[in-house]
Amino acid sequence: MLDTKELLAERVEAEVVACIGCHDCMLACPLTESQWVSIAELNEAVHLPVIHNPNVVAFVAACTQCRQCVPACPADLSRADMVLFNKMKVEDTVPDQPMWLQAGVAIQPSNFTLDGLAASLTQIKLFAGVAQQDLRRMLLKVTLRRLAIGEVLCHEGAFHERLYIVLEGALEQSTMSVHGRVPILILPPGAFFGEMAIMADQPEPFTVSAMSPSIVIEIPKAAVVRTMSQSPAFEATMDELYRQRALWTYTQKPSLLGGLPDAAMSELMEGAQLLPLSPDERLIREGEPPRDAYVVRSGFLRVSRKQGEQEIVLTYLREGDLLGALPLVMGETQNWFTVRASCPSEVVRIPGALLMKLLGRHPQASHAIMTASGEAEQVARAQAQLAFYAQSTQPAPPPTPSGSGRKHATMVQPLSMSALVDAGLAQGSEVLVVDQNRCVHCRACIDACGRRHGHSRLELRGLQLDNLLFPTACRHCDDPVCLLCSVNGILRLPQGEITIVEDNCIGCGACAERCPYGNIRMHGIQKPERGLLAGIWRLLKGPDYDDVQQDIDPTAPRVAVKCDLCAGHDDYACVTACPVGAAARVDPVTILGGQTGLIGTLAKQNH
Repeated sequence: MLDTKELLAERVEAEVVACIGCHDCMLACPLTESQWVSIAELNEAVHLPVIHNPNVVAFVAACTQCRQCVPACPADLSRADMVLFNKMKVEDTVPDQPMWLQAGVAIQPSNFTLDGLAASLTQIKLFAGVAQQDLRRMLLKVTLRRLAIGEVLCHEGAFHERLYIVLEGALEQSTMSVHGRVPILILPPGAFFGEMAIMADQPEPFTVSAMSPSIVIEIPKAAVVRTMSQSPAFEATMDELYRQRALWTYTQKPSLLGGLPDAAMSELMEGAQLLPLSPDERLIREGEPPRDAYVVRSGFLRVSRKQGEQEIVLTYLREGDLLGALPLVMGETQNWFTVRASCPSEVVRIPGALLMKLLGRHPQASHAIMTASGEAEQVARAQAQLAFYAQSTQPAPPPTPSGSGRKHATMVQPLSMSALVDAGLAQGSEVLVVDQNRCVHCRACIDACGRRHGHSRLELRGLQLDNLLFPTACRHCDDPVCLLCSVNGILRLPQGEITIVEDNCIGCGACAERCPYGNIRMHGIQKPERGLLAGIWRLLKGPDYDDVQQDIDPTAPRVAVKCDLCAGHDDYACVTACPVGAAARVDPVTILGGQTGLIGTLAKQNH
């Protein structure tokens, strides 16, 4: 059986044969090093066991796998794969050497060597079955960090998006409660944490500090993802860790499943399955027999029913909602509606047979499950039943009792909900909204953004919903797909803001292409014209003049530009500058609760 590198070699060698040598892929590359190497030299390097050409070595070492070369190829070849294959060969020839150790701002050689540390990592359960060579490549991207006693590595609720492994010493996880800081767990050598930050873009659930002088490995997300792509064993381990942790979350919320005893809850979760759903993927079909119950873990699910030739949206379900349990408990023979994913989502699938078996042993939980099913599903069921009986000219039965439900599952107007979810606004955490009934179109928000950041990151265009405009400004999504940058040109700050690091950005545009909402743009890096006349001309033309000038030359160096929620400032420039209070930053959850009329101007909260 071929390993990942051998499979990559077969694919790359076939592409080299098909290459027409046009050099377009190299012209599309944003790296400076691409100017000193030809496609012919890269093709030749594929067949060499060791690459000695210094220009090729420099280029493949600098390659970030941004994949800007892929769409440029007229032969429809993946030139990024060829560079990756050469990159792996160059990395494999890096000589054994001491690993650098960071302590505060100081950096010094450690007692760990590249080969020795790679060999020791194979003994850690996290890397069971992972080839030492794959770990060696990963270690070229990591940071070894020394912690003093009491030093905090990460704070509870902060975003780090790193995988940490304890090499020496001991760390303590703790959380803050009403009674003060509470110790949770001691992490000895070989322990690890941060996998949910990598897999689910989640903040750290605990504060982690050193109990004794310690050394940890800090592995960035891009390095973890790349190792997963190269090692099926590591990918399987990370996926299983993610499944277990995601399911464990719901074992802490027994009310969602009717207050089953802990033993029964554990049995239920052992048989549960974590299902990823693609946008518009169907989970439940109207008219089919009910089979399983589901808990929404992330994303949004659209509940709809056929009415003639049309599909009418009844409501949406989101994180924490339970669906599918009611028809099982009530012994119904068909589902009343269809459920589809509106965006990338995850659900916990609970086999219906297992659920009914446990309810047979714990019949008192049936009523609790009906109550925990939530108002959203029960309102949808009531509407579906009313529509069914209305169409068949039979008297409508009384609606299903709503029970206690959850406040966030209140029924909203289908058009508003559909627009917000399907346009991706519901996945945002701090979305800019402008009340068009108040807005006087003075452009003060745009000008204020330009004054603060050099050029405006805001345009007053985008989704219009009733009187509300949602402009094209970064939404700081809960699960941002733009962040996978191997040079840390774009990253999420511990407080949650997603920002561009201009000193790191190489202008490849990969983050702009990944953003599904078009809220990251590429701007040319160009020194402004100096002098009195040039200054007067820029003043007359306004803040957008420099942007126009920079876009004239497509070959000029570029940098990614996006809203960063005015990181480092105490307010949002666009909101503060609005003279009529029309602009606000909002949590979409308040809108999804049907309270669009209650949106007001929001002040930025200091972290």
